[in-house]
This record gives sequence, C-alpha cells and structure tokens, in this order.
Amino acid sequence: MLLQAGSFVCHIMNKKNMYIGWDIGGAHTKYTMIKENSLKVTSKVFPLKLWESLDPLKKIINETQNKYGNVYRIKNAITMSGEMCDIFPNRKKGVKEILSLFSKRSFNNYIYTSNNGVIPINKFKDFRFVASMNWHIIASYIKSIGKNIIAIDLGSTTTDIILIKNNKCVNIRTDDYSGLKSSELLYTGILRTPTFSVTKCIKYNNQKYNLIPEFYSTMGDIYRLLGVISLRDDYSDTADGRSKSTINTLTRISRSFGIDYDKNDKELIINISKKIMSEHLDQISYNIIGHLKKNFNNTKDLYFIGMGVGRNIIKKICRKSKWKYINLEDALSYSNIDAVNNLSKNTPSFLLTLLLKKIHE
Repeated sequence: MLLQAGSFVCHIMNKKNMYIGWDIGGAHTKYTMIKENSLKVTSKVFPLKLWESLDPLKKIINETQNKYGNVYRIKNAITMSGEMCDIFPNRKKGVKEILSLFSKRSFNNYIYTSNNGVIPINKFKDFRFVASMNWHIIASYIKSIGKNIIAIDLGSTTTDIILIKNNKCVNIRTDDYSGLKSSELLYTGILRTPTFSVTKCIKYNNQKYNLIPEFYSTMGDIYRLLGVISLRDDYSDTADGRSKSTINTLTRISRSFGIDYDKNDKELIINISKKIMSEHLDQISYNIIGHLKKNFNNTKDLYFIGMGVGRNIIKKICRKSKWKYINLEDALSYSNIDAVNNLSKNTPSFLLTLLLKKIHE
C-alpha cells in the first residue's frame, strides 16, 4: 500500500501543465490548448448559443476536465464577451455566473483583466476589467512586438480595431458602449451579421433592389457564395437552419430581396452579392481610415495585422488601400504556420494561452 501511495504521489508530481485559454462569447465559445514545454497547439470553436442556456458551456468544461484532468494539471485562463447575453440580468451577474462554472471544478483558474493582465481568478475584484475585454488581450500581446500597429479582428459578429502607438495601446474604449461610441468596436462581422444591416438598398443595372429588414440571410451567405470564406471558417448557423449548399445560399439571399429564387436569377444574385460585399468592405475601411487619421498621421512605420475569421478580408482592404500588411504568424515569429492560419480566427484565446504559458514557463 505504501508503495502504491508513493507511486500515486509521484504520478501527481510528474504531471505536466495543460494551458487552456477560453474565449467565451455569446454565439461561440473558443478554446486553445498548449501543453507544457510544447509548441503544439489545439484550438476549437463551439457554437453554444449562450443566450439560451449555460448547460452546453458547462458540459464542455466538464468534458475537458474528464478528458485531460487525470493526465495534466489543467491551468485555465478565461476571457469573455458572453456576459452581454440576455440570459443574465446584467453584465456583472453574467461575469459571475460564467466564472462560477470554472470555480466548481478542480482547475487552477486564472482570468484576464485589462488592468492587471492574467491573475488568479480569486484575486479579481471589479467585473468591469473583465467584461468584454477579450480584445484587450490582443493589445497586451502585440504592443511588445511592434511599435505602431493597427490590428483588426474581424469575427463572425463583430470587428475590433486595436490601436498600438509607440508600443502603447491608445484605444479609449473601456466597455462595449464606449467601444461602439468610439468606433473601436463595430457590430459587423462576416458570418452572423444580417445582410440588411449592411445596406437597405442596392442599385444594379439601373435597377433598385430593396432589402427586407428580416433575418432571411447573413453576410456568411454573401461571402460563401462569392468564395471568400473557406468551409472550415464557415462555422456559424444559417438564418433558416438549412444547409450551406449553393442553392440554399442563393435562395436565402434572394428571399432578402423578396425574390423567389429561380436558376435564371443566379447571375443577378451573384452580382448583387458583390455589391453588398463592396459596401461592407467600404464601411469597415471607412472606420479604419478614421482611426488612421486620428492616431497615426505622418506615421511611416505603421503595420496592419488582420485577425479573426475575416482576416483575408482585412488583407484585401489593406492591399487596396496600399497599407503595409503583415500576417499574424510573421508578427509573432511563430513557425507553425498551419496552426496560426487556423488559430488566427481564435486570436484572443490563442494569445491568452501564450500569456498563461509565459507566467509558468
């Protein structure tokens, strides 16, 4: 028995760390895993619909504990924007309830705060430094790798514009309200955003096409139809719950214009979609230019980094505007390019994992 007990203690002491960065959103929860003394990365996206129930998130957390807890010492670092969901009466309660799901498990838990970085979960005091601060992780990480950077995280639902000037974050946002007011947060993305929110009317071939303000189609349909997003990046649900086939995509977009789709309408719908995409890119570009003029006039050594599921859209915008663009993997000097291409759509969870790893190694 003594030998067995000693073996058990030895096993516990010999466990390696498993670092997990969690980015808990309303529509999607993302995590990134890196083992101790390793560069191998695992990253996943879960469409959990937090506004309906916390049970799916609780299940993912429990499954992670059950799968890895006996082999590794799990060290979690948590960030979020899901506290905004209307399942919670307010953001403070949302932060508390989300964190309680981790506190109930036998993890070593940390949380990202905008004022103190990564700290043990039991040491944070003010929810305002936690709520919707996943964008701030990007600022914390990249301010040390470049003097002047505009990083744009274009996701499924929102666009975060992160401003680094002279190695300091010059964003003025402190929450979603101030982010929207300053246009550092844009509530537009490339998957879940309703098509009608981008424009109310499209003019094509001297004809006017009005969009119905109903949730008939999304920008995911537009970018899918035009071949801009890959299948692995196309992870959000469709507006009608049907498949992402070309015919269903064309039907959804047509419905937004009050058109019953027919095969003879295909060229028209494709050309209208191109106009919608152009309008979307112009809106994002307009906001970037505003920050460029305000914060970086006459700054020559300025670089742009695209992140998120829409990183290729940002790259396209930068090329058109002749701005200096650098890929995330080059900015990080990270050798596993395939991993970074996949992880750049999960940038906050990825960088949070790296920050947690730095603390312990």
